[in-house]
Amino acid sequence: MKPLFTLLLFCFFVINSAQKSAPDSLLLVLSKTKELDKITMLQNQISEAYQAYDPSEMQKYAKLALINSRKSNQKIQEAKAFQNIGVSYIVLTDYDKAIQNFDASEKILIKQNINSEEVKEVLAKTLGSKGYVYMEQNRYAKALEYDFRAMKIYESIGNKLQLSKIYNNIGVIYNSIDDEKKALEYFLKANSLQKVQKNTAVAVSASNIGLIYLKQNQKAKAKQYFDESLKAFEAFPNPKGLGELYNNYSRYYISENQYDSAKSFLQKADETFQSIENKFGLSDTYLLLGEIYFQENNLGKTLELANKSLEMSKELDLPETRMKSEKLLSDIYDKQGNQELALQHLRNYNLEKDNLEKIINEQQRLRTELDFHYEKLQLEKKESERREKLKIVLGFVILGFVLAGLYFYFRNKEREKTLMLQKQLAEFEHKALHLQMNPHFVFNCLASISSFIMQNGKEDAMKYLSKFSKLMRLTLEFSKESAIPIDKEIEALQNYLELEQLRFNQKFDFKINKDSEIEDDTAIPSLLLQPYVENAIIHGVAPKEEKGFININFTQKDEQLICVIEDNGVGIDTSREFKKSSVNIHKSMALEISKKRLETLEELENKKVNLKIEELKDENNKGRGTRITLELPLNYIKD
Repeated sequence: MKPLFTLLLFCFFVINSAQKSAPDSLLLVLSKTKELDKITMLQNQISEAYQAYDPSEMQKYAKLALINSRKSNQKIQEAKAFQNIGVSYIVLTDYDKAIQNFDASEKILIKQNINSEEVKEVLAKTLGSKGYVYMEQNRYAKALEYDFRAMKIYESIGNKLQLSKIYNNIGVIYNSIDDEKKALEYFLKANSLQKVQKNTAVAVSASNIGLIYLKQNQKAKAKQYFDESLKAFEAFPNPKGLGELYNNYSRYYISENQYDSAKSFLQKADETFQSIENKFGLSDTYLLLGEIYFQENNLGKTLELANKSLEMSKELDLPETRMKSEKLLSDIYDKQGNQELALQHLRNYNLEKDNLEKIINEQQRLRTELDFHYEKLQLEKKESERREKLKIVLGFVILGFVLAGLYFYFRNKEREKTLMLQKQLAEFEHKALHLQMNPHFVFNCLASISSFIMQNGKEDAMKYLSKFSKLMRLTLEFSKESAIPIDKEIEALQNYLELEQLRFNQKFDFKINKDSEIEDDTAIPSLLLQPYVENAIIHGVAPKEEKGFININFTQKDEQLICVIEDNGVGIDTSREFKKSSVNIHKSMALEISKKRLETLEELENKKVNLKIEELKDENNKGRGTRITLELPLNYIKD
């Protein structure tokens, strides 16, 4: 059923209303208009009118509106133009460009007067459009995040028409992950508003509600909503939705063992879907018909229909329909005594079943993730309220302590002052000892997380925080020791590089190699290499236009552990040029600290420590990256 719900989501959200003027009439008005601000507004309206007909023309007029809105400094029209361009890319299924344009629209709108109802309307539509794109990309947590934001705006301005659509969108997302309870909740909300508004979408939402009730074995309610849907389709024709309703009716009658009535509705569905060449609906129709004919022992007709359904489901990538079609074909050939073909389709059925189980497991994981996300928000809300109350209580407590402290201070003066300073000194010394945990490295990680949260939103930030917590645990462990096993250092580098990959949107790949001759208990100073790896990312591969690569090699030669960090970034010379042209030149304290650590290590070990940084050149003598070679004395972890 997902293709149906997906189509509904798109149609519900991006089409504003049935009263939109046709492109031709708007073009006529545009030809007679001279004022630039009115021309811009008309171009946006024409763009919206074209979305149901021609996405290329929609994009064309939106881009014209974008140019003119900038000339006349019409920020809201500029935001609408970006929004329309984004919608055109949705129709063209270029979701990355769609998101880019929706982001541009949102960025403009949040700088405007947020109390303006027009700004709220455009912002809500932009947020809902982003929600649709994320839903199409199966990023359901982010889809719900934007849909809920849009919902709150529509609720605040009382726009019941758009609110009914966003309720439906949320229902579609929950239905996509088989969370029928929440899907039903939002479909019912949408349906209730649609009835009041006499909205054309009421027929489709009623059909969806009826299907969920049927899955829950609440047959009376299912039939009630199917009947409401059929009546609404008579007033508001929609062949796609009507065909799906006929399929749903057949499911109801099959559950009641009324096969003649079921076949009657499936024949109507067949005619309806044929009229609009809709293979999504036909694949279900043929499968349902085939199952009925199989019960009637009409194997020839069943075989024909099962093969049709299988062919369409393969073409459209419908795993559940493929699985059921393969099972039906296996049963047919088994009845016909063709064991070879029966076994072949049974094997196919088992493969499809395994694939479907993976999808179901993923849906369960997503439901758990969404539930966790929702519960987390509720807990954060309660925790925030608790903290506010606690602040008040603590305020009075602190005030009481302050007053008492002042009383004792003036009473005992020097004695109390001396004791307080001694206590503070002890506390500061205690804190100072704990702050030796490589603060620069921790600060850089926290800065990375902060940047990532601001840029990428909550879902990916949770993944980032999970990796960071592991890195913090390793850092805490490493802070206790001056040297650690090499495998632990590699584990920390692996985790750090994965964090930076997320931060820079997979801007680079990496590989870490350890020579087989290196023993597991080989020691290396803890967190020594991280600053050099950071430097390779920030000043090497990050400024590069193409995707970068960082290669880290550990080898052993004589009594030396050799660590080589090589990147294919912009090179040292180019990086220095970038730094010169930068207003704020960053001096890496971590590299200075690492340098001092190496000097100290050389003195303690009384062995040579070599650090070599060289720029790699191509055949045209242009920089093609940087190589850092570090030679350390070979040591081992002592038990």
